[in-house]
Formats: sequence, structure tokens, C-alpha cells
Amino acid sequence: MKSFYINGTVITMEDDALYAEAVCAENGKIFAVGDQDEIMKLYKEQDEIIDLHGGTLLPGFIDGHSHFVGVANAMRQCDLSSCESFQDIIDTMKAFKTQKNLSEDAWLTGCNYDHNFLKEGRHPNREVLDQISTENPVLLIHASSHMGVTNSKGLQLQGIDEHTEDTSDGRYGRMEGTQIPDGYMEEKTFLRFQSGIPAGSPQELMDLIVEAQKVYASYGITTVQDGMVGKPLFQLLKAASDMGLLHLDVVGYLDITTASELIEEENDYAGKYHNHLKMGGYKIFLDGSPQGRTAWMTEPYEGEKDYCGYPIYKDEQLRTYIGLALDKKQQLLAHCNGDAAAEQYVSQFEKELALRKDKDIHRAVMVHAQLVQKEQLHRMAEIGMIPSFFVAHTYYWGDIHLKNFGEKRGSQISPVKDAIGYDMKYTFHQDSPVIPPDMMKTVSCAVNRITRKGRSIGENQKISVLEALKAITKYGAYQYFEEDTKGTIVPGKTADFVVLDQNPLTAKPEDLADVKVLLTIKENQVVFRRGE
Repeated sequence: MKSFYINGTVITMEDDALYAEAVCAENGKIFAVGDQDEIMKLYKEQDEIIDLHGGTLLPGFIDGHSHFVGVANAMRQCDLSSCESFQDIIDTMKAFKTQKNLSEDAWLTGCNYDHNFLKEGRHPNREVLDQISTENPVLLIHASSHMGVTNSKGLQLQGIDEHTEDTSDGRYGRMEGTQIPDGYMEEKTFLRFQSGIPAGSPQELMDLIVEAQKVYASYGITTVQDGMVGKPLFQLLKAASDMGLLHLDVVGYLDITTASELIEEENDYAGKYHNHLKMGGYKIFLDGSPQGRTAWMTEPYEGEKDYCGYPIYKDEQLRTYIGLALDKKQQLLAHCNGDAAAEQYVSQFEKELALRKDKDIHRAVMVHAQLVQKEQLHRMAEIGMIPSFFVAHTYYWGDIHLKNFGEKRGSQISPVKDAIGYDMKYTFHQDSPVIPPDMMKTVSCAVNRITRKGRSIGENQKISVLEALKAITKYGAYQYFEEDTKGTIVPGKTADFVVLDQNPLTAKPEDLADVKVLLTIKENQVVFRRGE
């Protein structure tokens, strides 16, 4: 049976034929694209007609970077994004405990608090969290996912006290004038603490994975990333795949520091889909969060004499991991927010390539690239490195970046136009669960670059709507080595589509964030329908 998508606008994302009137799909693939009258000549009585009712059909959106299982986990956590004070956090977390009927020894976990937007202007500490509970361990996860706070019970359970030392890749907050931890943790100290919290039951996790896919599909996304997969997490994803629970394509990137051997051990998933799951390569973190002031910069933060954030790895350590990825011919994704982290990634790749005859970097990606410099983008273009921009920072934290970095540096975050100037392929992402995977909001941010407070940020980095759509369709497919099967609407490619309520190419720029997803189709099967 064939399916016919008619009575709407089709944006193919093909340069030489951007628009079409209708699409025919069969067996999960695109069969024909063109004028509606011509396409309908293929129609038979048993075939299906999908009336677009004037909507706009595009290739399914492709997530450039997120944490799929993190989105699933966040669905069982207390959302603190609307909290404006410590008291709001206390009240919201107490209500969450009551609503969920949690026992006195259960972990109470909240997510998406942001000290930048709290009345107090700082992170809460253990004393604040002890007002939520002294019996339950409590953990609050910062909106950046790079830092968090626990209460006295949480510190006790994980044996963190005045004798626990900071590390080169993270630190603990301390009570003023003492070495006693105040509950705050950042970067690797926080991630290690978080990994020590018991996971939910297998059935609960599987249910959450099913629900998380609905979230992505509601924003038109048909290909999803899990951007930091260790061995336990891979086994979870593999189980979901084996059980037939995945209906979106999920691309996992292995933690190169702990799970590099899975490429050989789980060869069925290496670079190819098996029940909608594949391993895309490796991932590494090189610095922290710009809004949390842990991103690694070449010049100090505003108001600081010397503090520039800090790196995760020394040059020689990173060089070893780059060599490992190249030896195994695997794509490497590196989290780089600050310009010093970007410099480390590019320069160590350059040094490693100088010693090799094979110059293929297997489409290595710089993830986030918030403060990457124009000169660094030029060097990235020369070696074929892809920037994946978290361009929605312009809205969500644009005002904070102007405060942290000053006008000159802060206005140039997510320099997409500079990348276009070097004829680079680039992608967009939301780093979900940091923010929802709302692709049209991201398109709006790239086009308009307006902060929460209504300030224009980096007029010279604004791009067109078509340039923004390329980042979440055809260039997204390229990043995953899937340009032959996804990213544009042409015969032979996978029938992954999104239907919008209006044409983003003709919508007013200020209305882009309000463009709604009506349908999401994965391999010619509807996986989201608005109103259902």
C-alpha cells in the first residue's frame, strides 16, 4: 500500500527543487515527489491518502545533540524551572514528595533550577535543602546539568565531608571559612555524585523511554541522540531496542574514557541501526557551562581577575583519546563551550593529524561551540570538523552571557553566520533535558537572536530561516553519515516527515517559535498527531 501526502506545501530541502506539491511513500521509503496531479496518477484503490489540510511537510527533524535517557529520567524528577526563589524550591519539592507519595528513604530529585534567575542570585546550599527534608536525601540538578546541590543526608550517604578533596575536573562548595561541604558540586564531582544515586526499576525505565520518545516526536524529531553512553546505559538502550520499544532512531555516543571497547563488543550496533539503535562513535567532555561560569575561557570572566573556568583534561590526555578515535575510525564528539576548550580540541586534532597520512577525522563534532572564535572555525573548516550549536542559548541565557563575558564576547555566542561564511556544515541542538527539544524555537533563536529581556544579541550572527532549517534536516543527516537516507525529501530516502501548521519560510520571523507540529511521521508511520 502506498501513502499519498497531498493538499499542502512540501519543502524538500533540496537546493535545486526546494518546493513540491505532493509526496508518495511506500514500505517506509519515499517513492515519488512532485506535482500533485502527476503523483496522484500512481494512486490505487487500496492506497492511503493523508490530507495535509494546507500544512507544510518537511523532512523529519534531526537532533544534533541531546541526552535521550536523561530526558526519560527527567520525567520522574520535579521540574523547578518556574521557581524564582529558595522558598519556591522548598515548597515545590515538598509538594512533589507528597504527590508522589515517596517514602522517607527515597531520593527526592529536582531538575532545571537556575541560580541566575533566582531572587537570591546564587545556588541554594545544604541548609536550604534540609528544609525540604532531613530524612530523605535531596538532589537538585542545575538547568545546565553541570552542577547541583544535595542536602546533609545526601552528603552523608555518599561519604562527602571536610576530608573530601576537590579534583582537577570539579569542586565542592564549602561553608564559609571552613572545609565543610555546603552541598554544592560542579562538573565531575557532581557527575560522580549523580552516578551514585540508585536507578529506577527496569520496567519504570522502559516506560520512561517510551514516554521520552513521545516528547521528541511532539517537536517533529525523528532521529534522536544520546550524547554520553556508558556501559550500563548502553545495556539499557540495547534492552529497549531488543524489546521493540524504540520507534524513533536513537544514535548513542560512547563515553570514550570508559566504554570505547563496546564498538567491538557490540558490533551489530556499530555505525548501523539494529532495531532503531546504533552507536555513532565516541563522546568526551572538555569543559563546563558558560552560564555556570565553569566553561574554559582564554580570558577571565567579567569581574574576575584571573578566573577563566577550567579544563577537564590535559592536552596529552585529549591527544590520546583523539588518537584512539582515529585509530578505530570513529566519529568523536567533544563538549566545548569556552574558547580555550575549543582551542584545545582543534589544536590537538591538528597535531594528531600532522603525524598521520590519513587526514579523515570522520566528521568529528564540536558540541555546543558557544564561544568558539572565528579563527577557530576557519581551522575547523580546513580539517572538516562540524560545529553543533546550542543556538537557543541566545534566548535562554543571552542576558547571562552578556553579564559573564561582556558585550564583545557575549554577543558572539553561537556564531552560526561565521560558520556559514566558511561554507561549513553545522547542526543545532537543545542538549535536552537542559531545555525541551523544541526545534522551531531553536530556528527562531537562530534567526532572531533575541534574549529573554528582549535584547538583540549579535546582529551579525543572524541567519535566514532556510539556513536554520538546513541545520536540523540535511546537515543533521550529514553529521550522522545518513545523508543518503535522510535530511531531504527525494525518492529512495526514508519516509521521515514533520508536518507544520504553517510554512516557516513565509512566516514572520517573530512568529517562528509559535509554529506548531501537527504530525510527525517515522518511516511512513504516524508517531505524533497534535490533539491525540
